[in-house]
Amino acid sequence: MATNVNGWIVVGGYVRLATVLESAWNQHNCQPLNVLGGLTREGLTSPMKAQSGKKQRKAGKSSSGRTRRSSGNHNSPRGRNEIIEAILQATEELLPKHNPSEISLRQIAEAANVNYSLIHRYFGTKESVILTAHERMLSKVGQRFSTVDRLEGNIGKLFKMSGENVSRRTLLARAMLDGADPHLIQHHFPIMRQLIELLRKKKSKTKKPSKYDPEILAAFFSGTAMGWFFFEPFLLASTGLDKENKDEVHKQISEMLEKTADLLC
Repeated sequence: MATNVNGWIVVGGYVRLATVLESAWNQHNCQPLNVLGGLTREGLTSPMKAQSGKKQRKAGKSSSGRTRRSSGNHNSPRGRNEIIEAILQATEELLPKHNPSEISLRQIAEAANVNYSLIHRYFGTKESVILTAHERMLSKVGQRFSTVDRLEGNIGKLFKMSGENVSRRTLLARAMLDGADPHLIQHHFPIMRQLIELLRKKKSKTKKPSKYDPEILAAFFSGTAMGWFFFEPFLLASTGLDKENKDEVHKQISEMLEKTADLLC
């Protein structure tokens, strides 16, 4: 039987416990305490009913969360090929903007609009995703580069390719400035390997080849080309070349590189 004592709903002998708990609770400036599943100043709710209400509220939140996630993934890629493509595309877009070591799988999953676990399923690790994405970026340049079978007369073409590959150049610059391991963003170096072979081929046809190995020559020419495009705005402005036709400037640089190759090989 329930009675009202000083505003408290009393059931059996629980009034004493409720009063003590309320006193302790109020000393800490807390809100009125709900004890015994539903014993409050506002009235009595049975423990089972209170528990049922909690479950309903929890279920409502869970349902709401599922609804939000479902609507957020309304345009999610479906099927293995679509998911892999979305993951790689998202990674390619993130790489020029962030140090590879700072990119998380959750960032990639969010950008790709896929479930986090799917990246583990199809790639396993973050390193695997980054390597695959970067190698795919390089393959586009490599396909064009592979059409060059000799260095003579093609240095201008190679110089132009270097200038057009903005994403790779930005990725490399950011990664190197941040101290990233080059092997994290690229497992092998097919373009550099091919340049070395072209230089070796050129040296083999030279009557008096220089003392410089193809590897050091490849590093020198690559550094010259990438360095130019990294700092081109500054170089043009500081020398007054920004008032000249840029295509003409590039043509002259290509001619200088061609003559340097003849001299150093």
